[in-house]
Formats: sequence, C-alpha cells, structure tokens
Amino acid sequence: MQIQPTAKQLSLLEPLISRPRLSPYASVTASSASAMELYLWNVRVSAAFAEVIALAEIILRNAMAEQLAAAYGATWYARAELFDDRTINGFRTAWRNVSMPHDRRTGKPQGKTLGTVPAGKLVAESTFGCWVNLLDKGGTRGEGPFKKNVDYDSTLWRGAGGGRGQQSRSRAAAGPGRGPRVEDPFRPAGLVDRQRLARRPPSARSRRGRFDPCGNPSRLPGVSSHGTGALCHLRKKLDR
Repeated sequence: MQIQPTAKQLSLLEPLISRPRLSPYASVTASSASAMELYLWNVRVSAAFAEVIALAEIILRNAMAEQLAAAYGATWYARAELFDDRTINGFRTAWRNVSMPHDRRTGKPQGKTLGTVPAGKLVAESTFGCWVNLLDKGGTRGEGPFKKNVDYDSTLWRGAGGGRGQQSRSRAAAGPGRGPRVEDPFRPAGLVDRQRLARRPPSARSRRGRFDPCGNPSRLPGVSSHGTGALCHLRKKLDR
C-alpha cells in the first residue's frame, strides 16, 4: 500500500523526521513539502526493492547449495572437514532452528537426523551471512594444536579433479583437498569481487530497512541505478 499523504499530513509528518535524514532531499528541492514528497518516494522505492532483494538472496544460496550437493552429496553441510568454524557454527545454529513435525504416536517432535531433516530446510534456516562467508578465503577450524586454516577457494570450490554428478561425489570421499571441482557461481570473478558482489543484497536490504536514499536524491522519481545495477550484476553471474 503506497503512502499518499495530503498536504496537511505532510506538514504534520515533517517535524517527526530528523533534519539530517531530510537534508539530502531538502538540498535538491525548493520547499520542505517537496523534500518530504521526495523522501516518501524513496520510502516507496525501498519497499519495492524488498521483493527483488529477497529473490536475489534466495537464488544465490540455492545456486551455491546445488553445486555443493552435486559435488559432496546431499548432506554436504555435515562434512565438517570442508568448513571453518564460522560456517560450522552457522549450520549448527540453523540445525537447531529447524522445526520438525510431531510424531502422531508420541505427540513429540520427530528426531533430527540427516535422514529426517531435508537439506532444503537447513539451507532456508541458515543466515545469508553464512553463505557469503563461503565465498571469502576461509577462516580456521579447531583450537590449539588442532587449529587448521581452511582455504575455501582451493578446497571447497576449486578442489583438484573434474567431473560432476555421481563421479564427483565419489571423488569427494577422498577428502576436501582432493575432492571434485565445484562450479563456483561467481567464476571468473576474483575472490574479493565475488564476495563484494554477494554482500550487495544484504547491504541493499539494510539500506532499505533504514530507508536510506536508494540513489542520488537529485534524480527525480525513476529507477535507482545503484540498487538495480548491483542486483542485475548478481543475476548475470548466476544466470549462466
């Protein structure tokens, strides 16, 4: 539902918006009423981006999950040797958050096992940040004498070998360092570029939630080139 306030409502609303927030709009308009109209236009644009951002995040995590499942099996997320502690903790939290249907005989929730929890549920419950982390260089796993560096670029996404499907999954059993070559959704983008690209949807979502300017306020109602450009770039990287 779009906000279409009357002139009187605009005058009542204006004092409730802080000066620093309105200043970008006031600097390119001739009156306080026009500044408020432009500000509310930005609110509507921000709301419109919600659907696009949500789809971008879902498409990205699904594309990554599909490639990982093809290489390491349906329960790839349970292979701790592939991930650093950040990712393991992220998937552990997602596992706890998965709700299970109740057993009709006992009235209690069904037990959680790799066989009873669909991979799609874990993918949906995990935070988007968990997926973005999979596109950086990787962190560490373990503590003390058991601490190891985890290199996502060479082990998770670019493991030695080739092939896909069942052949790739059998090769994955040899370990992450000798596993299959997984199709990185962002190739040939560089490591820094692909993570920056993946961070754009949550960054845009954060800006939308704060109703920050979606673009240059001096550009009157139209399409924000910054927001749409970032999301279209992400779509092109995945649509291959």
